[in-house]
Amino acid sequence: MIKVLFICHGDICRSPMAEFYMKDLAERAGLAGEFEILSAATSSEELGNGVYPPVRALLERQGIDCTGKTVRLLRASDYEAFDLLIGMDEYNLRRMQRLFGEDAAGKLHLLLEYAGRPGEAVADPWYTRDFRAAWDDVTAGCRGLLETLTGTKLIDFAGCESREELYAVLRREMAWEDWYGGNLDALWDVLTGLPHEGERFTIALPRADSPAYDYAEKIRAVFREAEQ
Repeated sequence: MIKVLFICHGDICRSPMAEFYMKDLAERAGLAGEFEILSAATSSEELGNGVYPPVRALLERQGIDCTGKTVRLLRASDYEAFDLLIGMDEYNLRRMQRLFGEDAAGKLHLLLEYAGRPGEAVADPWYTRDFRAAWDDVTAGCRGLLETLTGTKLIDFAGCESREELYAVLRREMAWEDWYGGNLDALWDVLTGLPHEGERFTIALPRADSPAYDYAEKIRAVFREAEQ
């Protein structure tokens, strides 16, 4: 099991956003049992508080429940307890370095490293009030993190409500030629030919109540068969 701790200043906006999105992504990808995911604060000023209401509302709009989450303070023992400790900005990273000392195991990172944006910060929406921008950065970082940890390419069907939308995602992510059809046979041909032959994928299904869920499971079955 891989243990990941997301960290921000107060643990009411960015780090719980990352915690609960990453949990949801792992669940939809069928990998929930392979991860332990939590979040923590570098500051004690929000101790006892829950997720900031605009963040809670944003998560709820995505079908993600953060009920029961309260601020957890980062502690020195977390360095040994977790495999990765991922901050949102340089200030978080400096606070971690001050608490843990030398990062001998290379566990300390910024989230946007995993989105191909090393050194960049997830701006704190407590100050910017731009919760959507924070969400976009957090989700990009978490998707990249999942790909890094699994050594696969992620295909995420979040929000898909129809077969057509599923294939639109596949065409974009797989760079299908226009002449490929929108069916499982065409998918098999793409997966077993160049450039994807031998490549590994992680498929995150849409929510179970989506009309596209059953067909998305068939798509994931084709991916799994092609990888054998």
